[in-house]
Amino acid sequence: MVRLRVKLGSEGQLVIPKVSRESLGLIENKHVILEVKDKSIEIRALDEEIVEKWREVAEREGLDVSRELVYYDKLYHDV
Repeated sequence: MVRLRVKLGSEGQLVIPKVSRESLGLIENKHVILEVKDKSIEIRALDEEIVEKWREVAEREGLDVSRELVYYDKLYHDV
């Protein structure tokens, strides 16, 4: 496990150090899952293949997939 001290920016941005991004396979414009657990935040790379597979299932079932689905849409508004 690697533990690094980082500083929040003025707008609340958090820069993930390069060594951490590389070890997680996080690249520019790639989506991640950010989950708040107790008093911590867990960040995981989003498996884009799984997202595409679920989109295909939704299309087969006749669901509207015309807009991009964002994981946190409802969660963000509920908070």
